[in-house]
Amino acid sequence: MSDRGILIFAYDGSFEGFLSAVFDSFSMKTIPADIVVFDDMEPSLLKIHYVETNSEHAKRVEIGIAKKLGGTVLNMVKRAFLFDEKGKEKAILLFIHKAFSEGKATGSKIGDETVNRVYKMCVAVNNEAERFRQFTRFSDSNGALVAVIHPKHFVLPLIKSFFCARIKNEHFMIFDSEHGAALIHTPERTAIIPVENLELPDCSEDRFYCNLWKNYYRHIAIASRYNPACRRDHMPKRFWQYLPEVQEELEHGFVPKLSFGTAKEIAAALEKEFDRKLLEGE
Repeated sequence: MSDRGILIFAYDGSFEGFLSAVFDSFSMKTIPADIVVFDDMEPSLLKIHYVETNSEHAKRVEIGIAKKLGGTVLNMVKRAFLFDEKGKEKAILLFIHKAFSEGKATGSKIGDETVNRVYKMCVAVNNEAERFRQFTRFSDSNGALVAVIHPKHFVLPLIKSFFCARIKNEHFMIFDSEHGAALIHTPERTAIIPVENLELPDCSEDRFYCNLWKNYYRHIAIASRYNPACRRDHMPKRFWQYLPEVQEELEHGFVPKLSFGTAKEIAAALEKEFDRKLLEGE
């Protein structure tokens, strides 16, 4: 590969734009020093090549990867692109060049430094997606379900099918505040759309059920088995903000409230608490 005219590629940040940059890299027979999004550009002494997003070029690259390198490599490219840390584009580009040079088996050569970097990016994205499948919680607002998440990586495309299959007959929205996007679903249509400013609906009517769930969670807990360290291993603390039953544990000076007893005692306690909430109008 020629190192003639070392330069920086700048593109619009979309996956189609990135594939257009890959096309330009092969057609220009050069690997850029870096690939950056237009909005993230900084002053540089290197020449800048502004990549024009071209649907035809992007499609040719995607079809070429699928045909010559197989679905595994293409899937790695797509997953790694959802990784949200600086330098991902250059790492993926180097991986693609290596794959075209060495063939389909490249995706399994995780001992190779270039492949391993992309592999780790895919693992990070997959793990993040799995966490949000587990820990995303919805609030009910006027018959629609609303959830706000703050993922490190752009996982909405990976969790879409899970929630659409699980609650397909509901109207729901999952808003990713970190990446300015929302997954909108109705029984008739599903879409991921960019969202710059979102005024979240009032979910105060859901507070009663959240409190009810917290009380249930606390009453079925077994004090002798309380193990916060073990729980943090399985449920990292950064996800607690989404879980009503443990949100209060993030507050300063929180004192654990645990109780246990027979099934009848727990049922009686829940019934008493439910009656109290009704009387107080919570």
